[in-house]
Amino acid sequence: IIMNGKTSLDYDNIIDGILMSEAYAAEKYYIEGTEKSSENAYKEGFTIGHQKGYDIGLEIGFYAGILVGIKKLYQSKIIILSEKELLILQKLSNFIELFPQINDKNVNIIDQYNELKGLLKLEEVIIYLRPYLPIANSHVVNFITHNFWETIIPSEIREEIDSKGTEFVFANFWSENPIPDSLTQFVTSSKLNILNSYPSSCYMKLDDAYNVLQSWGYKPINKSLHLKEFMAAKKLHEVEVMANLVANFSTYAGTDIIVDIGGGKGYLSSLLALAYNFNVLGIDSQSINSKGARNRTIKFEKYWQSIKKKSNNFPEEKITLPITKEKLNTYEEYYEKYSRKSAVLDNTYKQVTEYVTENTNIAQFVHTEFKVNNKKEFTLIGLHTCGSLATTCLKLFTEPKNNLKLLINVGCCYHLIEEEFTNDLFWDDIEIALNKNESYGFPVSNCLKERKFKLGRDARMCASQSPEKIFNSKDIINPTKPLFYRALLQVYLIQELGHENISRCHVGRLAHKCSTFNEYVHKAVKRLQLNIKIDNEKIDAFHKKYLIEYERLKVFFILKQALAPVIEGLIIMDRLLYLHEQGINEAFVAKLFDPLLSPRNHAIIALKKN
Repeated sequence: IIMNGKTSLDYDNIIDGILMSEAYAAEKYYIEGTEKSSENAYKEGFTIGHQKGYDIGLEIGFYAGILVGIKKLYQSKIIILSEKELLILQKLSNFIELFPQINDKNVNIIDQYNELKGLLKLEEVIIYLRPYLPIANSHVVNFITHNFWETIIPSEIREEIDSKGTEFVFANFWSENPIPDSLTQFVTSSKLNILNSYPSSCYMKLDDAYNVLQSWGYKPINKSLHLKEFMAAKKLHEVEVMANLVANFSTYAGTDIIVDIGGGKGYLSSLLALAYNFNVLGIDSQSINSKGARNRTIKFEKYWQSIKKKSNNFPEEKITLPITKEKLNTYEEYYEKYSRKSAVLDNTYKQVTEYVTENTNIAQFVHTEFKVNNKKEFTLIGLHTCGSLATTCLKLFTEPKNNLKLLINVGCCYHLIEEEFTNDLFWDDIEIALNKNESYGFPVSNCLKERKFKLGRDARMCASQSPEKIFNSKDIINPTKPLFYRALLQVYLIQELGHENISRCHVGRLAHKCSTFNEYVHKAVKRLQLNIKIDNEKIDAFHKKYLIEYERLKVFFILKQALAPVIEGLIIMDRLLYLHEQGINEAFVAKLFDPLLSPRNHAIIALKKN
């Protein structure tokens, strides 16, 4: 319509205006550049810059032309637009206006362009997600009692299940080449809004993160550590990948001191100190974690010595550990006896017990522990920083007094985030007690704060799921059987006790220990210390009556699994956008780990370039 209608003149004018301004800027800076240097490479750089500006101008002109055309059609009453559509068009117009007609040489237009693409994708995700938030925020406990099948499941999915049956629909869903239906289309559309659908400037794979280093002129080094024991497979995978990434980016950044927030058992910190020779300060709020990290580091040093002897990647000197035949009962005893001979403890690896907030002075801790000058810069890392601690790390990174140059953070436990605009009557008293300082972890970007965007606790709980494992295993029985038992128990308790008497009935993980629903009811009633006389025949009949709800709950479960990575991506992109808003342009998200081993596998990487 736009190409053939009355708006073509406006469209051409917009493109011409953008291209003329780009050409003017490119010519001006080209002349300035060639006056400073006659080297061919310098000239070529300006030529490439001109071409990139030209390409950007074309794309901006394209969207601007669409806006002008739609506006004229709307004003002429040729088309009708809803309030939502008008709002989207206005936001797109606002984004385009961010670009000046003549580029300021102090502004990086490529960074602005990349941020614009990220913002547009985020807007697209929000528009997609909003209608489905009721599904994400619906607790499975209430699936039967609140009649979720009729009230929140999309009608097209409900009708297809009712007509074809779950057996047929799931057989198709799990097949190698499923026939498109309402369920497969729901999952497919969700995949179009997960992290890997964002622009490559915002999200990338691990190899691409190393390619970024190469584009900055640094050749990454990959150390093969051959760690096969000492840690569980999941932790081993995470620590090896994270340590190598941190080491390479820190070497490029010139930061030889690393601050590990929420270091827990100290595996990552120990490896960075032992294998990569960094000075590491581990900060954890639990003294038992700090003490445990010391004990494990002593054990790890001994293990590391054996690794070094078998490997050609590491020199043989460095660590000499005492050899003794006497039996010591604990690592605490070992530490007390041999701590002075430790290679890294209290030397290159130090621990501090401190509850970290956004007001914590990180630089002060480093200066105290390592006696460095006040201008020295550091790396801040966190492997699975829980809840709002991840956003606290971002805020610490942007605070100049902390002297932080590099940030690498992997978050987790989204359900524990303090969310600013959510009002959950069930959890309010708990969250208020936990968050007396009103320091919120979502949203943190001005973009989402200004619209008071909210997810909800159950939606954040949904984001903490492991959909890759479910879709890879194609097993829906094991994960849903406990959920059905709990939802059915809720119906039973209401039937026996009434609504007012079952608030906050937590039975824990009982279902996996029970072979039947009858057994589950007995154990749940006992755990809850309820005065209920259980009739076994009645329970069996009750279970049989509601089996149709189990089939429906499986569908509900799949929908939540499909939405999980969409919500997780939005949470992470809110954090990335916050860094961009703070003027940190060298910031992106990278997928570090195998999701089948480590579901929380995305790191935010940010560098302050001088």
